[in-house]
Amino acid sequence: MNGVLQKIIARMGRLNIEDGPKPTNKVPSTEKESSSEIITQAWFWPTMGQWLQPKDIVITETGTANFGIWETRFPSDVTAVSQVLWGSIGYATGSCQGVALAAKEMGIKRTILFTGDGSFQLTAQEVSTMIRQKLNPIIFVICNEGYTIERFIHGMDATYNDIQEWKYKDLVAVFGGQEGKTARTYQVKTKKEVEALFKDDEFASAPFLQASNIFQAL
Repeated sequence: MNGVLQKIIARMGRLNIEDGPKPTNKVPSTEKESSSEIITQAWFWPTMGQWLQPKDIVITETGTANFGIWETRFPSDVTAVSQVLWGSIGYATGSCQGVALAAKEMGIKRTILFTGDGSFQLTAQEVSTMIRQKLNPIIFVICNEGYTIERFIHGMDATYNDIQEWKYKDLVAVFGGQEGKTARTYQVKTKKEVEALFKDDEFASAPFLQASNIFQAL
């Protein structure tokens, strides 16, 4: 097909295609001027982009995380892992375990997972494997009370898109992690708490598995 495509391109001539949007990690003015402390998608993703470091590996779950990460500009040499083709909700936590294991072997310091609470509930047991393998991913569980991406596709108010709320911070201990020794957990509910978390040097250095659940509006 390479030869065929080259001939097609040559016949088409120059195409006048407008540039698409270019993420800058600049928080929208409406978010900066807002007095609300609710963590919104529009505020979170560019703010998080300012926290990323070169050579990070970022895994995003199929759902709001995968669409939100499009609004983030990466530093150099960041690797993004996503799986939007098949739309397999729940894949990202298991993927994070495999990526973090590979990153450990390659000497890459930070593996970062963004997953929704609904998706996380499908494959949460992989956190146990991460602890057993002494891996150090940074896990963000975005708590928006269910399958948000499914709500937008079909059933905004349908109860089948609701989930039981878990005590996510307690799961690390349930799976055998020791708080402050082999893992650390966080919970953030406001923009100020997110900003404080991103300024935490220990959190950023990823010395061991760290999990943070974020309570976020639609």
